[in-house]
Amino acid sequence: MEMEIIALLVLVFVVLFFIKGIIIVQQGEAVVVERLGTYNRVLFAGMHFIIPVIENLRSIMWKKVIVSPGGTTRSMNIAQTRIDVRESVYDFPRQNVITKDNASISINALLYFQVMEPKSVAYEIQNLPEAIEKLTQTTLRNVVGEMDLDETFASRDNMNTKLRLILDE
Repeated sequence: MEMEIIALLVLVFVVLFFIKGIIIVQQGEAVVVERLGTYNRVLFAGMHFIIPVIENLRSIMWKKVIVSPGGTTRSMNIAQTRIDVRESVYDFPRQNVITKDNASISINALLYFQVMEPKSVAYEIQNLPEAIEKLTQTTLRNVVGEMDLDETFASRDNMNTKLRLILDE
């Protein structure tokens, strides 16, 4: 009787261990796997097996913007294990920028970005969307600060090209 209970407990433990090791990654997502706390590999779409306890999924911080039904927006940082590798759109809030001739103008920006290297997102930056937002705002201020007010209205393509070059780096 005791042997049957022990065998049943071992069987339940083995089944739970096996189920815990199955990772299903959706299309357009990536997961970074760490083995004993260090980088091991990146998993893309499909079903994968990991060794529970020894291998873990790396958690990353990601800024999410939430729009309420009333139209108000708020942002929150959440920890997640899945990295979205599809092209994403980020709409920056309106900001005041000063031109070379000391004119103050209000600019908003729309940015498209795509994660190309999930390992870099997990280990080289703390919060990718927030870093992209701050880098874009700073770069936009620098680019507009080098232009006169008249130039800013006439050279949207020039600003886009400068922004793209700096952000691609």
